Amino acid sequence: MEYILVEDQMTLQKMIAQCSNVEVLAIDTEFIRQRTYYPILGLFQLYTGTETYLVDPIAVEDLSSLWRLLDRQPVVLHACSEDLDVFMTVANKIPDFFHDTQIAAAFCGLGSSLGFGGLVAEFQKITLDKGESRSNWLARPLTEKQLSYAAADVYHLLPCWNELQAKLNELGYYDYYLQELDNLRRRKMQNKNPKTVYKQFKNASFLSPRQLATLQALGEWRENNAVNRDMAVNFVVKEAHILEIAKQQPKSLRDLNKLGLLPIEIKRHGKQIIEMVKQVELLSDDQLPQPLTRISDYPGYKKIVQSIRNKIAIVAEAKNIPAELIGSKKIINELLNWCWKLTTEEREVGDKPIMLCNWRAELIGNTIFESLMANK
Repeated sequence: MEYILVEDQMTLQKMIAQCSNVEVLAIDTEFIRQRTYYPILGLFQLYTGTETYLVDPIAVEDLSSLWRLLDRQPVVLHACSEDLDVFMTVANKIPDFFHDTQIAAAFCGLGSSLGFGGLVAEFQKITLDKGESRSNWLARPLTEKQLSYAAADVYHLLPCWNELQAKLNELGYYDYYLQELDNLRRRKMQNKNPKTVYKQFKNASFLSPRQLATLQALGEWRENNAVNRDMAVNFVVKEAHILEIAKQQPKSLRDLNKLGLLPIEIKRHGKQIIEMVKQVELLSDDQLPQPLTRISDYPGYKKIVQSIRNKIAIVAEAKNIPAELIGSKKIINELLNWCWKLTTEEREVGDKPIMLCNWRAELIGNTIFESLMANK
């Protein structure tokens, strides 16, 4: 696999100049996100249709011209959700116009989560070696095997996209596909609210209001701590330990030790944790959060979900679009939460669930919503 390794500003500018007249670029990133809150970019790959470039972000300090390029040129990626996280981290932006071959493949009837190896096998009859996917992209020097693997990820991308684009137009799904890209962009641009992360803790619905208040305080603190230190949240304090603290309401460092916290967690954060628990004790009842109700505990949940899935399956078969893409469990639960937990006034002013947006609403979402409200 031939490629040009970009390790200095002069080579980067030559690459930028060559890209100026290219209709669409294939791009990819290699990154590490194991102990950090934010992904760390290890390599940026780009294919123009004639040349493959591998940009070393450790060797090239100023990549601002590269990020400006992504504002001008349409780009193609595969399964780009995590790549968009990388762009938000290193450039504070998402490419102005991007394509995702995994989403395109789903609308072409190839499954809701086709991997890149499967995509290349489908359209180019080539079997890729994916053995380097989990290697250390921050180590230097990168091996020849790593670099060849990274180059292949973009070299084969454009031919696959050309096939998918033609098929999307043939099926009449190109507009649906573009709408789904907009959905992805909006989700990626939404900022996480540290005050609400407690709702994402497993089994939080079993806690009392005061225990929930403790979980809310600890969840917000942990999230902010992780962001400020660029550390994965579980390396601040493990989720299971946060939940146990909320349940047991410890009064001392000795109590924390009895709960099974790691010594390093107690040493670094023990006093602060105990102080937060004490502060929650001072809250009046009307200052406590409302109990969390699992959507699965609502009467008739299983039967209703099955009915929705049956309706989706009929449309999915007729349109040859994966049922999982139209309405996954997460998408269905989001709709039910919106219908069952919000008042009419709250629904009118809040964002609609994805099932009631653009192409999904047209295909089946509005019909499902009307049925749910008629039987509420």
